[in-house]
Amino acid sequence: MSLLRALGSELFAAYRQGLTASGTSRRSFAVSSFRASTEKEAVEEDPAATEGEAKSAAPVDDPKDRTRVIPVETSIRYLASEAYQQTYQGEPVWKNYRRNHKGLYPPKQTRKTCVRKGKLSTGNPCPVCRDEYLVLDHQNVELLKQFVSPQTGKVLSYSITGLCQRKQLELKVAIDRAMDYGLITFDVPFRDYDYAEYYAEGKHCTYLIVGGGIAGVSCAEALAFWADARDSVVLIAESSLVKAATNVVSLGKVLTKFDVEEKDGSSLGGNIRVLEDQLDRVESEGHFVSTSSGKKINYRYLCLCTGARPKLIGDNPNVIGIRDTESVQEFQKRVSNATRLVVVGNGGIASELVYEISGIEVHWVVKDEYISSTFVDSGAARFFQERLTEKAQEKTVLKRMRYSEEKAGSSSRRGAALGPDWHRTVDISGKLEHVPDSVKIHYAVEIKELAAQSEGFPVKLTLSNGEVIECDFVVSATGVTPAISFTCDREFALGPDGGLLVNWEMATSLPDVYAAGDVCSAGWEPAQHWFQMRLWTQARQMGAMAARAMAAKRAGETIYQDFCFELFNHVTQLFGYQVVLLGRYNGQGLNDKYEVLLRMTPGLEYIKFVLVDGRLQGAMLIGETGLEETCENLILNQLDLTPYGDDLLDPNIDIEDYFD
Repeated sequence: MSLLRALGSELFAAYRQGLTASGTSRRSFAVSSFRASTEKEAVEEDPAATEGEAKSAAPVDDPKDRTRVIPVETSIRYLASEAYQQTYQGEPVWKNYRRNHKGLYPPKQTRKTCVRKGKLSTGNPCPVCRDEYLVLDHQNVELLKQFVSPQTGKVLSYSITGLCQRKQLELKVAIDRAMDYGLITFDVPFRDYDYAEYYAEGKHCTYLIVGGGIAGVSCAEALAFWADARDSVVLIAESSLVKAATNVVSLGKVLTKFDVEEKDGSSLGGNIRVLEDQLDRVESEGHFVSTSSGKKINYRYLCLCTGARPKLIGDNPNVIGIRDTESVQEFQKRVSNATRLVVVGNGGIASELVYEISGIEVHWVVKDEYISSTFVDSGAARFFQERLTEKAQEKTVLKRMRYSEEKAGSSSRRGAALGPDWHRTVDISGKLEHVPDSVKIHYAVEIKELAAQSEGFPVKLTLSNGEVIECDFVVSATGVTPAISFTCDREFALGPDGGLLVNWEMATSLPDVYAAGDVCSAGWEPAQHWFQMRLWTQARQMGAMAARAMAAKRAGETIYQDFCFELFNHVTQLFGYQVVLLGRYNGQGLNDKYEVLLRMTPGLEYIKFVLVDGRLQGAMLIGETGLEETCENLILNQLDLTPYGDDLLDPNIDIEDYFD
């Protein structure tokens, strides 16, 4: 068998060598015959030349010599000659050319030039350099057309034709000149004009974004990147201060950690123009909006990022919510003169507040059997309990530039939602000096009655278990509701929670109207490990997705949903610990058909894995665990972890390195 194989390879090599030799000789004969005919014509044109001079001027046929200048007229006649047809057989001159290169894959670029010091410096010159009668000139139209794509009208790349870099540059110059002279026809590119310049300043824009929160600012910043620089972007904010994501740190493919910085709207830069006003009405059919100050703004695309409003437990002046900068300032003013406070709610705002506040007696009313039930389970709540009862003596002070509004009379307007570290930028301590930092928690109760008092404490609360609490004021942190305080000429489709129903492109039921952040409700079929939760992380992701969708629609492009919607991910800070939530971290939607792996080191870390059939569906990481990227990959890849069993969370095994 090996003998037959060797014999076959020798026969094939001999056949290939003979074929190459015949093709080369045929081409050389054809070109040589054309060279002889041109030289004969040159002699006939100069009859004064003597026989001796003719003999001395007889050129030496050196196929590598490129010092002789071939007129473009000669090249044009060559393309119409029989020698050219016999050589290239009606195909483009680059069609059958193959580059010689070392290795399996060709270099990204062809060689710089094939001719050095007047001679071919390579045995495999490019299609133009190997044939001296191929002259790149704007008059040589038939040759230039071979290097122009008939489908797109663009010059073919050297990766297709194999031209050296020098000839590729000469080709582009010749084609541009031919187009300028009108020798080669081409399509004029379509011009998409921005008609904003025909309107008064501030009366028209391509993209109009309503809301100065994280969703709105993220949408505006993404449009400054994705959209055409000629398109105008207007951001309507109810305050001159907006919330922007800063110090973004990637912890995995989709998981990111960032700070929320309050900055002046004029600092956003780019083609973003910030207008301090309040949305009053949307005219979707006429593509314009009306503001509370009487302005009328025409738009091409509209994105509503108006956020949400806190739910208050009662209509009482001593019950406040914490949602934006203005509400924090009101809380700060009240707490400085108070001695007793009641916090109602069991989410992120309530958890952060009871931990950070000091110098005041705090009663925490929760309807669940454990604290922070919105984010964590009962095990993590017990892990937090020790930190809550023994608060750190020194809190971290966040040094960050702060902005303030000099304008008065804007109390009727609401600013954007708070960020993840709002409590670190303000002083939220009471006036008591010798009060214990421990918080009294009332589990599994609700507010039965709330009444005002004229003597003693201003507020009297009666709980569902009959217990009575008197306090200076109440903080209601019982959730939020979408803020849809504007009117519209047509009704929006709403989700079950009252938010604006959007598809995966963040488009509402009205044409050219999008929504992002807390004001919207996800109306698409979610991925296996994603669900909506009104958090600043998802507000940022939705705002960026809405920007991509609007820019793509304007450009006529097709896009797909961002990968961040494949996996629920959120990074926050609770009780001084970093908290990372991934996927179905609490078994949401798994119908209790899952198993849990736990690892807890008191005061250091709490790790929880949620598995179904041996595959990771969610993870809760509290503390500096370093497992964020590993857990993210295990959830997305759905690797079967059954062989590892309980050893998966063995502290002596570095699973981060194992699954790297």
